[in-house]
Amino acid sequence: MALIDVTKSCLDSIRQISEHIEGAIVYLDAGCTESFQLMGAFPLFLDLGAHAVCSSENMCALDAVADWNGSFESARKIVIMTSRLLSDAHRFILRCLSMHQGGHCCTIFTSISEVAHSAYPDSPLGPDAFHEYQSFLLQDYEELIENSDLKSGQLVDSNTKGNLTLEDEGWSRFTSNEDVPSLEASSAGKNLYGDSPRRGMVDLGQKPIVSVHHFPMILSSISPRVFVLPSEGSIAEACLSSEHEDSISAGLPSLSTGLPSDVDEVPPAATLTAHFLYHLAAKMDLKMEIFSLGDLSKTIGKILTDMSSLYDVGRRKRTVGLLLVDRTLDLLTPCCHGDSLVDRIFSALPRKERTSSSASIKCSQAQLKPGPSSLARASLEVQIPIGEVLTKEDFEIDDSGLSNSIEAFRCGWDSYNTASEMVDLISLSKKASDEKFFPAELLRGSLVSTETFKGTPYLEAILDRKTKDGAILVKKWLQETLRRESMTIDVKTRPGFASKLELKTMIKALTKSQSSLIRNRGIIQLASATLFALDESCSARWDAFISAEKILSVNAGDTSQSLAAQISDLINKSAFAGSDGKKSGKKELSQGLLSFQDALLLTITGYILAGENFPTSGSGGPFSWQEEHFLKEAILDAILENPSVARLKFLHGLTQELEANLNKTKSDVTKETSTDELNIDDFDDDQWGKWGDEDEDEENDNKEQEYDDMQLKLELRDRVDNLFKYLHKLSSLKSKKGPLGLESNLSSDPYTNKGLLYKLLTKTLGKFDVPGLEYHSSTVGRLFKSGFGRFGLGQAKPSLADQNLILVFVVGGINGVEVQEAQEALSESGRPDIELVLGGTTFLTPDDMLDLLLGESSYI
Repeated sequence: MALIDVTKSCLDSIRQISEHIEGAIVYLDAGCTESFQLMGAFPLFLDLGAHAVCSSENMCALDAVADWNGSFESARKIVIMTSRLLSDAHRFILRCLSMHQGGHCCTIFTSISEVAHSAYPDSPLGPDAFHEYQSFLLQDYEELIENSDLKSGQLVDSNTKGNLTLEDEGWSRFTSNEDVPSLEASSAGKNLYGDSPRRGMVDLGQKPIVSVHHFPMILSSISPRVFVLPSEGSIAEACLSSEHEDSISAGLPSLSTGLPSDVDEVPPAATLTAHFLYHLAAKMDLKMEIFSLGDLSKTIGKILTDMSSLYDVGRRKRTVGLLLVDRTLDLLTPCCHGDSLVDRIFSALPRKERTSSSASIKCSQAQLKPGPSSLARASLEVQIPIGEVLTKEDFEIDDSGLSNSIEAFRCGWDSYNTASEMVDLISLSKKASDEKFFPAELLRGSLVSTETFKGTPYLEAILDRKTKDGAILVKKWLQETLRRESMTIDVKTRPGFASKLELKTMIKALTKSQSSLIRNRGIIQLASATLFALDESCSARWDAFISAEKILSVNAGDTSQSLAAQISDLINKSAFAGSDGKKSGKKELSQGLLSFQDALLLTITGYILAGENFPTSGSGGPFSWQEEHFLKEAILDAILENPSVARLKFLHGLTQELEANLNKTKSDVTKETSTDELNIDDFDDDQWGKWGDEDEDEENDNKEQEYDDMQLKLELRDRVDNLFKYLHKLSSLKSKKGPLGLESNLSSDPYTNKGLLYKLLTKTLGKFDVPGLEYHSSTVGRLFKSGFGRFGLGQAKPSLADQNLILVFVVGGINGVEVQEAQEALSESGRPDIELVLGGTTFLTPDDMLDLLLGESSYI
C-alpha cells in the first residue's frame, strides 16, 4: 500500500485539470501562490502547457503579452485559482475578465466548496453557489462593458491609472446597489490593440464562457506529511471564536469547558475547516473515523459527521483516524522556544509581506459586520537573503552579468510607458557599471517542501530534528552535493558539529557558477536559512528565551513567590535594556537582550505555569494580591520607559500621551541637572522682581500638568488591570480543561514535560482512556446504534489506535516542536505500521502567539 504523501496528492490534483491549464494564462491569488510555491508546483504548470503564471492581486495589462505566440482569432483561455470565497475574489476575477477581453473561456477554481459557500454566514451565495456566481459575474461584466461603450471612448492615461485602487472595481452584486464603475475606472481601460478605442472590444453578444469548479487541494505542505492552510486563504483568515467570556482571541478556539456552549453561533472557521477536511479526505480516497478533543473540535466533528453519507461509507476506501484538537488546550508549547531548527528558521527570517489588496477586501467586509471579520496570518513564505552570504569577490558567476541583465529587463518592462521611470533604467545602467554595485543583493530564495529537480524532501528530514542535529544533517547534504559536483573546499571540518564557517564556505563553493547554483538551489536555500538561524544576532535572543523559560519552569515547581519574583525581574531587565538602547542611540547594546514585548510573552508563560501549579489564590489569579501588585508596578514602569509598546492592543490610544510623558520626564531631569549646577551668586537683586502674578501662573500650569499626568497614569493603570484579568483567564486553562485528564506530568523533570500532542498520542496509541476524547459515529455506526442495535447487532466503539493511518489536525495551528514530539510518541509506541499526518490551521512561532494573545485579534 502506497504511503500517504500530501504534496504528491496536491501535484496529482493539478495534473488532473491539465486540460484547463494547457494553453491558458493562469492567475493565482496570494494563498494559492504560497501553497504552490511551498510544494514547488510552478514548473508543473509550465510542463502542463500554461502560457504564463501570474498574480491575480497584482495583475496588469501586460499579462496578455504572454500569449503573443497565439493567433488573435483563436479562443484564449484564462484559469483563475483562488483560496478565497468567490465573493472575496470577485473584484479580481472581474478585473481579469475586463483586462483579457479577447479571452472567450474563463475557468475559475476555488478551494471553498459549493456547499461551504452557501453555509458560510457572510456569503451572499445560496445552495447553487457556483451557478449563481457565474450569472452574477457575467451580469457585472456586461454592465462594465456597457458603461464603457456609453462613454466618449477616451482611454485612461497612465497618470489616472496610477491613482486607481481595487475598491473601484465590481462589487455591484455583493456589497451594494451602486452602479458598476465604467471600464475607464479600471486598469483594463488601456488600449493594447491599436490606436482605435473600439478595437479589441468584445461585442455584448459574444459573452465569455465562464465555469466555476471546486479544487480542494490548496494547502501549504511543509513536508509530505505535515501541512497547514494558506495564510491568506479564507479558511485560515476566518475567525475561530467570537467575543464572549471564554474566548481569548479570534485566531484561537475558545477555552474548552467540557460543557455545552452558551453561544449558538458556529464560528465561520469551523464550517470552512470541516468542509476542507471532508473534501481533502475524499480527494485522497480516504474514509474518516472522527475523534475530537475540545469544544470547537467537537463542533467541527459534528459538522463532518452530518456531511457523511452511506455512499461514502459503502465504498472501499482506506480508513483514516481523524483526531481534531483545540489549540487552547495547550498554549504553553507554541509560546515557548523549543529546540527545533525549523522553528528557529521561521522566527529568524523575514516573511513575505501580505498583499495590500487582501487588507482592502477585509476592510470592506468589516464595514458590513462589527468586530474582527478576519485575521492577518503571517505568511509561510520566508525570504532567504542568499546574496548576503556572498561577497563581491565570491559572486563571479561566469562573469556574465546575468543579474544585471535581468534587473535591467525588469525595470524596462515595468516602465514601458512612463517617461519618469525611464530615468531609473538609465541610472541602473550606470549602477551596473559602477564597481560598488553588488548584483548578489538581488538573490533571494524561499523554502520548498520538495526540491524540484531531485525530489528531495529536505524540510521533512529537518522537521524531525533538533537544532544541532538538523544543522549537522544540512552540512552532510552540502558535503554530498560538493562531492557530486566534484568540488573541494579548503576548510577544516569537525565531525558531529556544524559551524557557521563550514556552512558558509560550502554555500559559496556551490554558487561559483550559474549551473551549479540552479542545479543545487534547494540545498543552497535551506543551508542559507540554517546559517541565518544560527547567526549570533538571532540565536542569542532565542537562547535567552530558552534560559528564561527554564528558570520560570523551575520556579513554578517551587513557590508562587519565587515565580512572581522571577517574572518581575525579567520585566525590569527588559525595561532597562530598552531604555538603555534608546538613550545610547545604538541598537547593538540591546542585542541578545529581551525586549518588553518578549517579557510580556514570558509573563504569559509564567501565568500559564502558575495556573498549573498554583491554581488557588484569593486574588482570582494564581498569585497573591501582594505578588501581583509588584508585577503590575513593574509593567507600569516598563510601559512608561518604553512608549513604543503602545502598539499592543491593550494600550491603543495612549501612544502620543506616553511619548509626551517620557519626553517631559527627560526634560525635567535635564532642567534639574542644569539648576543644580547654577551658583547662588549668579542671582542678582533684579530677579526678585519676578515674584508675583507670573509665579502664580507658573504654579497653575504645573498643577494642570500634574493633573494630566495623574489622568494618564490612572488610565494606564486601568489598562494594566485589564491585562491582568486577561492573564487570569489564561492561567485558568487547567481548570477549564479539567475533565480531559491530561494534566498529569509524564516526566518528573518539569522542564522536560512534553506538549499535549505527545501526551495525547502516547495515551491513545497505548489504548489508555482519555477523558474528554469524543468519537463521532459514522453513518453506519448511527444506523447500528439506532436500528439494528435492538437485535444485538451493535457496533463496538472504535479506537484511534486501531487505525493504521492517523491524521491529527490542530485547530488553531502547530509548530515544529510538536512535529518532533508527535514522531517521538509514534516511535515510542512500537507501532511502525502506523502512518501519521499532522495538519493545522497555521504554522505558529512564539512571536505569532504574542500577536494572537495581545495583538489586534485578541479579546483582551
